[in-house]
Amino acid sequence: MTARIDETDRRILEYLHKNSRATMKEIGEKVHLTGQAVKNRLERLEDLGILKSYTVNIDCPVFGYKTHALLRLQLKRGTIDDVRRLCAGVDCRILHCYRITGERAYVIDAVFADMEALHAFLPGLDALGSHEVHIVLDELPLLEA
Repeated sequence: MTARIDETDRRILEYLHKNSRATMKEIGEKVHLTGQAVKNRLERLEDLGILKSYTVNIDCPVFGYKTHALLRLQLKRGTIDDVRRLCAGVDCRILHCYRITGERAYVIDAVFADMEALHAFLPGLDALGSHEVHIVLDELPLLEA
């Protein structure tokens, strides 16, 4: 069964994506529904598995993580849990870990205290497989549709 969402559902989700702290009333005013109607739609979207979680986007440098990197990893030995253990050994926090196409391939979105912490992390990755490192320069706002 394919879950169906309508244009109002899409507008609610887009607004919530831009401002996850918005009240049901604020969202309702934007999509011309009551706050209760918005709440009912969000509960339905949660039940359908379309809306999976509400998150907070934290400014990592405030917490001492100044280097943001995307790492593409092709594991030859070990598991992704070994990568998590490596991260615990340096000043690092994994924000997201995605399994991607390709055999034992992953993209890891991580923040490090500084470039030295990233450099300390890389020899451990070398022992697990091959990798590419991409330093995030800026985060850009999502494009408007």
